[in-house]
Amino acid sequence: MATALLLIDVQHDMLLSPSVSASLRTLLTRARNAGAIVVHVRSEGRPLLFDSWPGEPVLDRAAEDSFVGTGLAETLPPGTRLAIAGVWSEHAVSATTLEALARGYRVVLASGAHEGFSPDAAVEVEHALAAAGAVIAGADAVPFT
Repeated sequence: MATALLLIDVQHDMLLSPSVSASLRTLLTRARNAGAIVVHVRSEGRPLLFDSWPGEPVLDRAAEDSFVGTGLAETLPPGTRLAIAGVWSEHAVSATTLEALARGYRVVLASGAHEGFSPDAAVEVEHALAAAGAVIAGADAVPFT
C-alpha cells in the first residue's frame, strides 16, 4: 500500500518549534527518498516552509478540513495510506485526520511533526485521534512502503 505524506500549513508564517521543524524535515526527506506522494496543503496561498518539488501538489485550503474545496481526494490514488503532519494540531490537522478516517483512509499521524497552540495540544490531539482510529508513529517510524 502506497503512503502519501500530507503536510498541512507548513508555512513560513507559522511559529514552529525547532524540534517540530526538524521532525517535519526528517519526515519529508524520508517520504521523498521512498518515492512517496507528497501533498502540501497551505492556508490561502501562503509561502511554504519547504519548497515543493516538481510533481508535488500544492493545494490551498480555506476550511479547517483539507478535503473541503481543495481537490485533495482526487489527488490521492485509491487505497492510499495517509501520513499527516503539520500545524495547528487541534484545528486543521485534527479536522483533516478525522475526515480522512471517515472517508476510509488508513491514517498515520506523525508524532513530533505536528504542533498546536499550546504545548499540551499535540498530545491531547494524538490521544483523541488514536481513539478515532489513527495510528500514531514518530516521524522516523512512519511507513512509506
